[in-house]
Amino acid sequence: MNRALFRAMYKQYRKKVAAISTGIFLYQGLLTWVYPIIAKNPAVIDIAETMPSTVKTVFGVSKNARTDTFEAFISGQFYARIWVMLMALYGVQTANALLAEMVEDGSLALLLSTPVSRSEILSTQTGVLLSTNAILVAVTIVGLFIGTFCSGIEINHFNYLLLGVLGIAFFSVIELYSLFFSAWFVEEERALTYAVGLTMAFYGLDIVGGLSDKLSWVKNFSLFQCFQPQEVLEGTVNPVLTIIGLSVTSAVLWFLTQKVFEKQDLAI
Repeated sequence: MNRALFRAMYKQYRKKVAAISTGIFLYQGLLTWVYPIIAKNPAVIDIAETMPSTVKTVFGVSKNARTDTFEAFISGQFYARIWVMLMALYGVQTANALLAEMVEDGSLALLLSTPVSRSEILSTQTGVLLSTNAILVAVTIVGLFIGTFCSGIEINHFNYLLLGVLGIAFFSVIELYSLFFSAWFVEEERALTYAVGLTMAFYGLDIVGGLSDKLSWVKNFSLFQCFQPQEVLEGTVNPVLTIIGLSVTSAVLWFLTQKVFEKQDLAI
């Protein structure tokens, strides 16, 4: 990794990361502020428990999952759908901007004309991609700790840290297959189409598989099955093996991306 290049690239994304982090922090603050009020109203819990399983699926809540805990509330309102798609789309867009977009605007040709090797350029771009991912996840978890502390909500901090590690591993896979498409196609529109298309296909399979028992098998083909926030937060699922599997997948994707990028015929 080239440190000078890393700093130059990272500067381009500081404002975006700061804006997204602020939005996440404020939204979570709102959720943790209103939860104690909602939790005191038994009618809200009754409505949640009588909610059809198909509706629960749309909000990312498992059919047999509890609805009377803070973990169920924060997962359904944020982690299971809003946060996961926000982070996924950020990763797809950033991966595309770091490679395919740079090819089209000519900035990558300028970099390739310097003594910096292709491997070093790619590792630096990957470093920017994964570090901003880690920052956003860290802000999310720390922001929730602050919000729950201020609202007097008791949580198992370790489970939330586990969710943070799982989130980093999960979003890294999405970012690296997006980077792979950018290296393969080196066309901004085409790379973005494939990355977004694959992500939305995984997302769609996850939803469709939860709508009916007959279609439950399609969820096995969805990457989003690796990210079950409520189960992790409630401690009913241990995500360690999933984290390892996602990390290995990321390593394989980066290796393939490097091979494709080094052999790609790019105009200098």
